[in-house]
Amino acid sequence: MVLWKSTISILFCIALAACARAPGAFVVRSASVDAGALVVRCDWQPDAQVLDALDHGIELPFVVTARIDGGGDTARVRRHIRLRYFPLSRQYQVSDVEDATERSYAVRALALQAMENLRLPLAGADRAGATRLDVRIALDRDALPGALRLPAMLQAAWRMDSGTWTWRAQG
Repeated sequence: MVLWKSTISILFCIALAACARAPGAFVVRSASVDAGALVVRCDWQPDAQVLDALDHGIELPFVVTARIDGGGDTARVRRHIRLRYFPLSRQYQVSDVEDATERSYAVRALALQAMENLRLPLAGADRAGATRLDVRIALDRDALPGALRLPAMLQAAWRMDSGTWTWRAQG
């Protein structure tokens, strides 16, 4: 009986650990639509393995998806953000593929901070009257170099996904 209880306890702990948020995952703290831009604030503490890949010139591609409801219509936004390091110039770069904007940083900490404070211009009308906002940030594992795709699927360090964060207007 004691062996059975111990086995169940161990299996429960393993299942609980499997459900825990992966290290380095994004945690969206807030999101809003402000002056025609989607503003996303999050926490992100990337794993040392991911930072090592970045420091060796591996581009980290992310996808930001948002659904903005308001005024009887729904807008869907999908943006590709790239975090890169250029060893020759010793510059980190955060770029918005759709907007074709790039910001360079001399220090990795500043580039990571930029990833935690995203401001993405919205095409079309200003969505300031939003009644619901769903936001998700995730590593685009399919856009990683071929040699990293399998490790990114198997290793927890590469499971960077915020899950869907939702805001609803009060009223």
